[in-house]
Amino acid sequence: MFDGENGFWDDMKDGTENKKAALVCQGEKRGEKKMRKLRESREEKALTFEEVSHYFYMPITQAAKELNIGVTLLKKKCRELGIPRWPHRKLKSLQALIKNVKQYGREEGDVGEAKLIRSAIEILEQEKKLMEKEPATQLEEKTKRLRQACFKANYKKRRLTALEESQDSAAPSYLCMEDCECIY
Repeated sequence: MFDGENGFWDDMKDGTENKKAALVCQGEKRGEKKMRKLRESREEKALTFEEVSHYFYMPITQAAKELNIGVTLLKKKCRELGIPRWPHRKLKSLQALIKNVKQYGREEGDVGEAKLIRSAIEILEQEKKLMEKEPATQLEEKTKRLRQACFKANYKKRRLTALEESQDSAAPSYLCMEDCECIY
């Protein structure tokens, strides 16, 4: 019964192997069917530049979810359409720059500068439209310098505000010390 020739263990071994083989075969068939369906659905999804361009203002992961495809497949389709990099960050940067220039224009009341600011905003809007049509284009040097100047101005403004706040919070404590006539 327990020997190697036609024994109990040989019967058990044969039975379990056959069951496993049957399960593996059925599993492979189901897996192949799923893979075929995935391939067919991906092939059916032919993306055009117009469809993809609607999603330029969101990160690529979110755009892929909206389009119901994977990020890798979206990147592959973008390269086929002539989009080497996803333009979300460039467009977001341009949008922020336009906002900063408009805000600067509201703060400054000079008429001569108002015309200059309007023309700068028009140029930035045109560059944004060009970026939407041709995402591979680089930002112009003037735009890069303007962006850097805005960053610098915003940094100085934040630093000045923080400095003023720290001085305002320190001032009442000095007044209190003077009122109490404490000597240090």
